[in-house]
Amino acid sequence: MDVNHFLISSLLERWRLETHTFHFPHGETTVTLKDVAILLGLPIDGDVVTGPTTVQDIFSTFHEYLGVIPPPTVIRGNSIRVTWLNTTFQQLPPNANNDVIAQYARAYILTLIGSILMPNTSVARVHVMYLLKLADLNVVRNYSWGSAVLACLYHCLDHGIHLRQENICGCMILLQCWAWEMITSIVPQLQPLSDQEVVDGDGFPVCRRWTNVTHRINSASISVTEFQLRFDQIRTRQFLWRSYIQPEVSRLIVVDIPPVSIATVPIIASRQ
Repeated sequence: MDVNHFLISSLLERWRLETHTFHFPHGETTVTLKDVAILLGLPIDGDVVTGPTTVQDIFSTFHEYLGVIPPPTVIRGNSIRVTWLNTTFQQLPPNANNDVIAQYARAYILTLIGSILMPNTSVARVHVMYLLKLADLNVVRNYSWGSAVLACLYHCLDHGIHLRQENICGCMILLQCWAWEMITSIVPQLQPLSDQEVVDGDGFPVCRRWTNVTHRINSASISVTEFQLRFDQIRTRQFLWRSYIQPEVSRLIVVDIPPVSIATVPIIASRQ
């Protein structure tokens, strides 16, 4: 999926560090754990993704978990080039045993983390600390990867606002699909997926419904100025406060969303 940088830039202008929300004329809103679970299909309830950020011997670490020793040219500090992972683990060899399959699975997940889910500003390298969490593939699903992705996105948006960076790190696909699902005035028109496509799994995670170009109609590019104007003129009915309840979207959601994504909190108001 191509990222619309005009859209991302226009959203970034409305991000506020103090509240971690986007400010629009009708109120504040933000990406939540529920959005991550539905749009990306990642677990949002589980063990925290945390641990050491350095290793004593990075080459031995890669040999242990990936079965190969990368050349020094693709290593910088505690990170490795994503392109090297793509090239080295592009095709699973025939008659691969369980150990080799696990090594390729780790490399694939590491590539997803470094290029899509939690990329840095260059989208060129991924940190070895994530490989350590993939040591035992049987417990990988027990981690709250969705929480890590959302925390990374918040951090990247904060960092981008503070330093006025040209490139923003974090999961831009999540942010873009969230905007398309929520703000009707900027959404590309889509033909609904057929019942068979839904059965085949083409609609979940819900981000997938935006990746099939055969379903796009009149998806012409909109300039930053046009996005800014549409955000300035947005009306209450053009923002879907109760998201994912539309029939064309709700029928795509095939998992139960953990209650951890919902909280009841008091409203605090102050007089100026």
